[in-house]
Amino acid sequence: MNVDEYLALVKKLNLDEYLALVKKLNYYAHQYFALDSPKIPDSEYDLLYRKLEDFEKENPLFIDYESPTQKIGAGSVSSKSSIEEDSKVSAEKVVKQKPFKHKLVMPSLGNAFNKEEIKQFYKRVIKIIEEKTALVSAAKEKIDQETTPLFTIEPKIDGLAVAVHYKKGRLLAGSTRGDGTTGENVTENLKTIASLPEKLKEEIDIEVRGEVFMRKSIFNKVKDKFANPRNAAAGSLRQLDPGVTAERKLDIFIYQGIGPKKNEQGKMLQYLKKIGLPVVPDFYTSNNLEEICEKCEHIYTKKDLYDWDIDGAVIKLNDFDLQQLLGSTNKAPRWAISYKFKTEEAVTKLKDIIVQVGRTGVLTPVAVLEPVRISGVLVQRATLHNMDDITRKNVRIGDEVLIKRAGEVIPEIIKSIKTLKDSKVFYMPDTCPVCHSKVTKIEEEVAYRCPSIMCPAQVKGRILHFVSREAMDIEGFGEVLIDQLVDQGRIKSIADIYSLTRYELENMDRMGEKSAANILSALENSRRCSFSRYLYGLGIPFVGKHTADILARKFKSIKNLFSASKEDITGIYEIGEKVADSLLYAVNNDEFRLMINKLSACGIKPGYDFKAGKLDGKTFLISGTLKQNKRYEAELMIKNHGGRVLSAVSKKLDYLVVGDNPGSKLAKAKKIDNINIVDEETFLRLIN
Repeated sequence: MNVDEYLALVKKLNLDEYLALVKKLNYYAHQYFALDSPKIPDSEYDLLYRKLEDFEKENPLFIDYESPTQKIGAGSVSSKSSIEEDSKVSAEKVVKQKPFKHKLVMPSLGNAFNKEEIKQFYKRVIKIIEEKTALVSAAKEKIDQETTPLFTIEPKIDGLAVAVHYKKGRLLAGSTRGDGTTGENVTENLKTIASLPEKLKEEIDIEVRGEVFMRKSIFNKVKDKFANPRNAAAGSLRQLDPGVTAERKLDIFIYQGIGPKKNEQGKMLQYLKKIGLPVVPDFYTSNNLEEICEKCEHIYTKKDLYDWDIDGAVIKLNDFDLQQLLGSTNKAPRWAISYKFKTEEAVTKLKDIIVQVGRTGVLTPVAVLEPVRISGVLVQRATLHNMDDITRKNVRIGDEVLIKRAGEVIPEIIKSIKTLKDSKVFYMPDTCPVCHSKVTKIEEEVAYRCPSIMCPAQVKGRILHFVSREAMDIEGFGEVLIDQLVDQGRIKSIADIYSLTRYELENMDRMGEKSAANILSALENSRRCSFSRYLYGLGIPFVGKHTADILARKFKSIKNLFSASKEDITGIYEIGEKVADSLLYAVNNDEFRLMINKLSACGIKPGYDFKAGKLDGKTFLISGTLKQNKRYEAELMIKNHGGRVLSAVSKKLDYLVVGDNPGSKLAKAKKIDNINIVDEETFLRLIN
């Protein structure tokens, strides 16, 4: 494979953009869940999240372990936002309240963006219930009595999720959602909300969950301090002084109760209202798909009539037994979904188009806009993807353009609305705007590229990836420092960071003796890294964290990897030809080998970080209900002992573990000779 074919390979799956989006969403999630200081509206986060999910569905082998799809709430990733924001968003200093551990996880919800996705959710729920009712007699009786189960449809309040605990009817404690398991204790601030009673009408122990929000009428009086009502509520609830919170006149709606023996969501909401709690308004029920969709649209038509912001409708199974039957994924309940309303659009002027250079040399045009506010955020930049995108949309500098905040890291230009007399056609530059190398373009590829691997923009990107938390975890070695070191010619490759002296670091802007010492310490610690993190940090296309773990487990050292053939690599389960070609191109590249040798000379000695297990190299699939262990517990046992869990029956499957009611997987496995079909007892003996 030549260089041009290799670069074309990188572009096809857009892996760099996926990894960048993972970091971006982790940053937004951390701001939202951990700090209660959202940087973008929920609607935009949800659409970015959907973009991430779409990539992962098409490319399951490249899913990053740190992807927000793999966890609830926030990570602790720190990153710069590329979206131009209203400075009012951070007008108040973020404060940190005491932590509060939730008794039960406060999960996220899956999203639907149109009627078809609501229909898919509806059919999926019905199918799961029908498959599982044979195992649960109580639920079976419910299905026999009803044609289809009842669903509830509720407005989704655009506020701050909280859990409130009452002991013998008195408000005991309250917390923000945080990361789903641990929030922040905001008890005293919750007590300032007039609509939230400190004493219920019954002496009962109960946990309720709801959304704290600021009414539009109140927000209009303080909008000079905040970007939107949701941000105002978040900042106000997290004040250290409850007196400040009280002045903001926050409100709350309750949507869930935990504790009382009620068997339906509808009855629970009626009960919560009876004991004095402000429940979510406009609550509907239906077991008809068309009517459910109509109720969602009805709620949408009323959104401007409410004195509070809503960003969707929540559809839930009404029956608690059926909710328990369906259970949850590691991320969200299977029995509920959020129908997200349409994103906003706006018209503004395209002032200019600038070009940015990425880690792999791709030139990306970015639109500079006349500032326009969408969903409470001041937008000044938008993506244009590539030159083909600009031509297809007939966009010119100076045009009035239609933009939307949906599905992109920064807002997207949809089309040109009006071309003015002074509008100018944009042309991709002939030379790189950073290093001035002649730009190349492969005929069958849309991307324009800077071919120089010594281009400072590419060097910066590779180093930033190498030092990231997910890779070598060199704390303190951030984007600002990398920019200075590269711009001043102090470093020209990844290996050069290990040659930096205390004197050089101390003379960088915003650096002192302590900061320099911390970075040198982090660099020293990184020399004893794991092979999997080191391999991921090298930034080889298609080698994400998961793939790096698989390769590290197989080859154990960079020396073994360098001597591997294509057959050796493709013979590994989950590794295909594209990954193999990318690896072979890298390890056979003189400059790549030179970099590895330099890193080795700097004392980088990656270690093998996997313990041998009884199930090493074996693949498993579980079908049916196990008696002694839950499925996720059995899958965890497999992984802890070195095995891998597959998602479907194939020739690469070694063991099918069969429980009660195994379904079609058993029939498929019987048709393949090399698959061992075992029961739970045999499976446990394999481990023990």
